[in-house]
Amino acid sequence: MRSPRMQMLMDRSAIALSTMCAIHCLFLPVVIVMLPALATTSLANESFHRLLLWFVFPISALALTQGCSHHKDRKVIMFGILGLALLIGTAIFGHEFLTEEGERVATVLGATSLAFGHFRNYRLCRNKKCNF
Repeated sequence: MRSPRMQMLMDRSAIALSTMCAIHCLFLPVVIVMLPALATTSLANESFHRLLLWFVFPISALALTQGCSHHKDRKVIMFGILGLALLIGTAIFGHEFLTEEGERVATVLGATSLAFGHFRNYRLCRNKKCNF
């Protein structure tokens, strides 16, 4: 059984990881232009998004399903699934089917949707004092 404290920590962690993904996607091109040496690091590589997903997916799946099992708000799951689907789809298929701008938009939309789902989950669990 999960404690309410652990639930809050998982939601906060997933929000931070989603935000980090969006920031990486939006600002990396600007930073690379300003600091060309950064282009040679793994931060400039598309594998960075895939690496983040190894953390985002399990934390999100666990936090959102645990919270929803108590507060029963389907919007939380809807935003979570949409966000994860966009992030995973873009990370796997984005290079093949989307332009660079399209990848950026899809990633930011996915990260925003996922973060919103976690924020809503966090608030509902805190307000309803979900006991696990």
